[in-house]
Amino acid sequence: MRKIYLDYASLTPIDKRVKKIMKKYEKKEYGNPSALYASGVAAKKVLQESREKVAKIINAHPDEIIFTSGGTESNEIALRTTGTGHIVISEIEHSSIIKNTKATQIRVDKSGIVDLEELKKAITPETAFVSVMMVNNETGTIEPIREIAKIVRDAGKSFNSNILFHTDASQAMYLPLHVEKLGVDLMTLDGNKIYGPRGVGMLYVKRGTAEIHRSGTENLPGIAGIACALEIAEKTREKEYARISELKNFFAEELKKKNVEIKVNGSIKNSSPHILSVSIPNIDNEFFVLQLDAKGIECSTKSACLKDEDESYVLKAMGADSRISVRFSFGRHTTKRELKKVIKTLTM
Repeated sequence: MRKIYLDYASLTPIDKRVKKIMKKYEKKEYGNPSALYASGVAAKKVLQESREKVAKIINAHPDEIIFTSGGTESNEIALRTTGTGHIVISEIEHSSIIKNTKATQIRVDKSGIVDLEELKKAITPETAFVSVMMVNNETGTIEPIREIAKIVRDAGKSFNSNILFHTDASQAMYLPLHVEKLGVDLMTLDGNKIYGPRGVGMLYVKRGTAEIHRSGTENLPGIAGIACALEIAEKTREKEYARISELKNFFAEELKKKNVEIKVNGSIKNSSPHILSVSIPNIDNEFFVLQLDAKGIECSTKSACLKDEDESYVLKAMGADSRISVRFSFGRHTTKRELKKVIKTLTM
């Protein structure tokens, strides 16, 4: 039975082109970038070229790119730049932000949008760091990052302090990632959300923001892989945005036809095209997902990062019932034919 994979927000398959370039630096052209011999010098050149590729895509400088072991480490490094200062975050941040800091949490509305007025009031002269994710990993809600950046900058000027603004953009591959236009000081990306390698991520750190030194030998195949994955994602972004948006709208409409009581968690309009979270009355979502799995359809109840939680704090914050909620997420290999088959299979 051929599987229908609808959990791209959790993990994307590695692109064949990414695998090819990783294989090159795993088996044929390997070397420690810190070494002085020829293969080491060649490896260092690949490392620099990868930084340049990533920097070009997000409109940054190569020395502002730090490669990490993934989105979680990138978020943790970003948090360490705050020292002992006051931190402000949204109440629906990724678990690697929520669980690793004591912070003032800003409420969100029913669509998952941060309360900007509450944010303004929460920033004080002691505030050193603000973090709001660009696209929520459970509902796909797109936050107004540019407006938030302006609020942070204005507060910094008012208090004559340097408040850093960080965004986790791991789920934002379908949006422009121009760091200057966004107004961010730090930005997280994760390879396994963009058809790149597992265990590789990156953190953009604006010049003059913080001195960050990450120890250890660089994962050259992974770094070359994530640079390649980002290049592919950027080249196909607009086309894929349109294609997947159409699929998402189609699927949401067909779900409503199947059961008019189904509700979208968040907003179809103000969300990334690849994530659709819905509340389905009178189901046990875990049993529902297992039933779908038995029929060859893979989706999820919530973020994989919340595996030990009884319910989703994201959906709870938005006023949705996580016990009857299911997340479908789409990607490069999703087709309308597959979605028609899913709709036909569903019994609700």
